[in-house]
Amino acid sequence: MKKLFAALCLLTIPALAQVGIVKSTSGIHVPSAKTNPQGNLYISGSFEMASDGNTLSLNDGYTDSKGNFVTLNNNTPSNDETFFMSFAVLDNLELGFTLPFHYEGYINNTDLDGIGLGDLQLSAKGSIPVNEWFYLGGSAEILIPTGSTEKGFRPRHRWYVKNDNSAYAFTANNGATDLVIHYTFDLKRYLVLNGYTGVLNDFQAKDKYLLWGVGVNIFPEKTATLIFEASGETPLRSTHWMEHFLNSPFKLTPGLRLNLPGQTYLTLSGDIGFHYFKDLDEEDALQVNLKSGKENLQYPMAGSPELGIAISLSKVIDLSWGDDDHDGVIDRKDMCPNTMKGQAVNPRGCPVDEDLDGVLNIVDLCPATPIGLEVDYNGCPLDHDNDGVADYLDRCPNTAEGFAVDSTGCMLDTDGDGIDDNNDKCNETPHGEPVGNDGCPLDQDHDGITNDLDQCPDTPEGISIDKRGCPLDFDGDGVPDDLDKCPNSKLGETVGESGCPLDSDKDGVPDTRDECADTPEGVTVNINGCRIDQDGDGIFDEDDKCPGTPEGAPIDSLGCPLDSDDDGVADWADQCPGTQAGAFIDVSGCPTNPRQNFNIFAKQIRFKGQDTVLYNSSYTALNDIVYHMRQYPVNLEIQCSASDASGENASRISNERAEFIYNYLVKKGISKDRLKFQGFGKKLPPTQTQKNDSADAVRFIPSRQLELDKKH
Repeated sequence: MKKLFAALCLLTIPALAQVGIVKSTSGIHVPSAKTNPQGNLYISGSFEMASDGNTLSLNDGYTDSKGNFVTLNNNTPSNDETFFMSFAVLDNLELGFTLPFHYEGYINNTDLDGIGLGDLQLSAKGSIPVNEWFYLGGSAEILIPTGSTEKGFRPRHRWYVKNDNSAYAFTANNGATDLVIHYTFDLKRYLVLNGYTGVLNDFQAKDKYLLWGVGVNIFPEKTATLIFEASGETPLRSTHWMEHFLNSPFKLTPGLRLNLPGQTYLTLSGDIGFHYFKDLDEEDALQVNLKSGKENLQYPMAGSPELGIAISLSKVIDLSWGDDDHDGVIDRKDMCPNTMKGQAVNPRGCPVDEDLDGVLNIVDLCPATPIGLEVDYNGCPLDHDNDGVADYLDRCPNTAEGFAVDSTGCMLDTDGDGIDDNNDKCNETPHGEPVGNDGCPLDQDHDGITNDLDQCPDTPEGISIDKRGCPLDFDGDGVPDDLDKCPNSKLGETVGESGCPLDSDKDGVPDTRDECADTPEGVTVNINGCRIDQDGDGIFDEDDKCPGTPEGAPIDSLGCPLDSDDDGVADWADQCPGTQAGAFIDVSGCPTNPRQNFNIFAKQIRFKGQDTVLYNSSYTALNDIVYHMRQYPVNLEIQCSASDASGENASRISNERAEFIYNYLVKKGISKDRLKFQGFGKKLPPTQTQKNDSADAVRFIPSRQLELDKKH
């Protein structure tokens, strides 16, 4: 028997649960964040045994209240039996309770051996499905001190041992609560990862304990599921944390779950305690002062056994009352759970045959057939002549196939010409009109040509026709001669209803020759139907206020030449753009006083080498510009180049030169709003009045010339 028991221990790789966390069908000590569906009752029973072959204390015995050391039996059994039940009141809310029993074998010279009740645990767990593969959950437990104080040697929980080391084995002897957060990553057929963390509060000792665990289930949907977990419980105290960790329950739990039919689960598992890997010594041990009647027994022990085994059997019973298909039969009794809405069903939830024709309602295309009628496989009354009217309603049971019929099954002939509507191609023939087999009049357009010879059977009445019955059309434009107001149209020319060539834009040029088909009405066009711009300045003659502008001259929106500096000489003829306001000029646009042109000043501004430092003589020109801008409300753009600088520096130097002049003018009182500056690298760009690039160091552009450059 002992050999059989030892073999069972090796095969199950055993486990002993100590943490008071709500159970589930998913894990051993580490439950899923999920809850059972509404109405499901979950029942679980487990047997757990410490089986590491060691005595229940570190030094193989204990010290009694008289100071005597008593040796323990190495083979003292220590096991737990736990009954757990929960009920899902909602899809995401489960309520349950745990009732544990504990057994301790012979303890020398004491009454501690035997079976005793543990602390009752009441629990609630809620689940939040974040998405298809991730779930969050929360649980709360109340632990009620119902356990025996007269039995047991090995404390079942860490919080059973108080700060002063006083303890009972089967009970905390006072109430406690815990709050736990659960999470689950569900990869369906391959892997489920469960984890939890929480805090337990001991009411009397006013101490708190960290509860934690993590586990993985491999092949959760197969018949056999492999489980690996780690879990523990540790006091949350500010000192001696490592000591508390080493003498607190900490275990690795491998296991195997068999998923049996009928939502039944058999789990074989094992616990491997922390001290399986590390030898236990006095420093790591949990000092226990066990109360036994009037006796106090003192001894050190591990927080959890080195090795333990467990076997549990659980089952889910469906007591739900949901009705997903709303057929009046609850889902757990519904043999046909996907009945269509409104479908009549029997007590097992399956569709019925309401009209008693032998065809179930779910496939009956005629569910209201009168009782006693013979039906086809679709549940519809027989219709031997296939006219759409069942035999029992058909007054004309031998109607030819394809004929139109009325509600009585007789031929439907709306115009009364003797041809049924399905075969009547002219179902509005006047009453009494002779018709052919197609139901159309023998001479439909009354042009004297019978339909069988008439190639144009819809000729309007009164139109002259040829021998084929088609309207006469001398010019072949598609408009009968009797209606054609332009009977000599050219062949292929598009014409309107009157037979005259189309002129869509009404400019006097037919569409076939009109190269500008969308000309506005009333404007002058050439022979091609396009608007005229004689001076080629882009402004059509009817809008051009200056029709003789030289080709290429800058113009305004009215077609007139621009005069950017307002000196009376158009830009295209102005040899001195940028003349100051009020200056006297000659016929070429140049001021009689050269100092009255901004760009004359620009030529006097010179920089020293590849630098932004001006020659002293340059400040005279700048001061003249300041004087003029104070006199007249003109805006100015400063443009600079650096032709004497290397390529990589030219852009920077030209911009710094322009900014230097800008800052100088601002310093002299010119508003920043009236100035702009820009560097152009090695050369100044062309303008409308200066067609080519320029190597000038400085150029000034008044505001009106700036607007011109933007438009063109």
